[in-house]
Amino acid sequence: TSTCEHATFIFDEVDKPYVQSLLLEIILHYTHFYTERYPIPIDFRKTIFIFLSNTGATEINRLALKYNSASINREAFTITGFRDAFANAARSEPGGLWHGLLSNRNLETFFVPFLPLERSHVRTCVQRQLATVRKNEEYQYKLSDNDIVAKVLDLIEFSPPDALLYSVSGCKKVSQKLDFILEGIRMTPVKGKTEF
Repeated sequence: TSTCEHATFIFDEVDKPYVQSLLLEIILHYTHFYTERYPIPIDFRKTIFIFLSNTGATEINRLALKYNSASINREAFTITGFRDAFANAARSEPGGLWHGLLSNRNLETFFVPFLPLERSHVRTCVQRQLATVRKNEEYQYKLSDNDIVAKVLDLIEFSPPDALLYSVSGCKKVSQKLDFILEGIRMTPVKGKTEF
């Protein structure tokens, strides 16, 4: 951060206890650190910290399901309710902003809720992952791309049980599920490619 006035750090899974233990102390140190005594002054107050978390997911999913049940199109959702639900959870859920240690110091600027992924979104993830595999593939497969995508979607868990609208794990497991399906339907190497 001495050569660049602004820096960005992204921390994933900050709701996990093993991430919380040391991370908060380090971040609080940097957010309060500024000195002109160094040859090149460092000002960490211009640093952006992005925290990714599953905090508030239950409430966000509940709200999305409520809107869906009321036949409100996803594109018509307003951010206000989701942001408020996420902010409340971030301040009150175990693992959410470390029990208020960050919010008590007014260090958060924005809460950005991520909506749950629907089947169509996960389908896009599978199609993109399959396209990447196809670019580098050395094999033909017994099924068409559409059938492969359908089989992968069948392996992804969706909730709630009575509606199966939202992916429980987003697109995180797509690559593993796709590899599992492709392993079972692999045939011969594509002509012109050689095996090592």
